[in-house]
Amino acid sequence: MAIGDFHTHSRHSDGVLTPTELIRRAGANGVRSLALTDHDTTAGVAEAQGAGEAIGVRVIPGVELSADLPDGGDAHILGYFPSVEQPILQAQLARYREGRTSRGRAMLAKLSALGMPLRWERVLEIAGEAAVGRPHVAQALVEGGHVGSVREAFDRYLRTGGPADAPREKVPPAEAIALIRESGGVAALAHPSFLPDSDSAVAALTAAGLEGLEVYYKNYTPEEVERFRALADAHGLVPTGGSDYHGIHDDEREPGDFSFAEADVARFLATLEAAWASRRTDATDAMAGA
Repeated sequence: MAIGDFHTHSRHSDGVLTPTELIRRAGANGVRSLALTDHDTTAGVAEAQGAGEAIGVRVIPGVELSADLPDGGDAHILGYFPSVEQPILQAQLARYREGRTSRGRAMLAKLSALGMPLRWERVLEIAGEAAVGRPHVAQALVEGGHVGSVREAFDRYLRTGGPADAPREKVPPAEAIALIRESGGVAALAHPSFLPDSDSAVAALTAAGLEGLEVYYKNYTPEEVERFRALADAHGLVPTGGSDYHGIHDDEREPGDFSFAEADVARFLATLEAAWASRRTDATDAMAGA
């Protein structure tokens, strides 16, 4: 088990656990530092931090943003913040969530055309406090008897480019990274193995201000870890790692259940602290000179 897990999700986006349940589960697994990185929202951070304080787990405010690369790849950018109260950050996240709602309605229209009508109201009930995402539509498909599992819903209909997938607002990677950095955060690329050309993508994202790379990830082989460590070193990126826990699929890894060297956990946390201190100083200096 890893003592640090910096890529997790709660029911505020597409996870199944409340932030409190997530933190307790991670703590029971031996995790001592965790980032809550829900998609396009930081709504669960305060609850997660309260739960962490109660059991001795440090909770880092985070978010996951989806960005489109020129070659068609879908880059997921993780942001880690000292706090998430910045108005510009919250305004942009609200805009991204509105795009998810439009995408959800478009997916239901495609499913209806395929002979699988679903009620939008039920999808909203499944999503609860979260913006509608593909997992919520997938659960509605299971409830409707159209598929036997969430995984089948994705494999047959909702996967990227699938017959019921729908386009969303395209966010340039540079915009996502700039939003994170200008809000005082540190930007890292999640699961680089998902990209069609990770070497080129990492080079381009580093030029745009990327600072970390998810070297450790659930189900990565030792060879993949070494490959992405070398890629991180080549671009001066700090290694990070996460389980990407959602709790949706039966074969998911638990929070903390992946390989992550303790020395790299400590290095990542030190990088966050240094970046946050530097950006607070820069902001203070800018205000003094205004």
